[in-house]
Amino acid sequence: MRLETRSLNSAGLLVLSVSLMAAGQLCMRRGMLAFGPIESAAAFGNLVWGGIISPGTIPFVWLGMIVYALAIMVWLQVLSRMDLSIAFPMMSLSYVLVYLGAALWPALDEALSLYRFAGTG
Repeated sequence: MRLETRSLNSAGLLVLSVSLMAAGQLCMRRGMLAFGPIESAAAFGNLVWGGIISPGTIPFVWLGMIVYALAIMVWLQVLSRMDLSIAFPMMSLSYVLVYLGAALWPALDEALSLYRFAGTG
């Protein structure tokens, strides 16, 4: 029973890590839509230094980075409990979660299509 509980806990941590990774990506995308395209080194500097000096200018980018950092902390827990050959392939589920989140979150308003789902559109 102890082994089964540990396996369930590990699987739960894995699902949490994958979900947090996807949520972090979605938040960062939302923030970058508000910031605009980075088309030069100066624009990148504005993002970095402006975000450090005045974090309120890019709140979703900061939120995404914080959530992503939490995902990494949970991921380290997963790696301490599971074989990498089992855990790492499960990270591919984040692709599906990001795709669905980007299509379903009105602020991102990305297209939902069979071609995009298949990774070809």
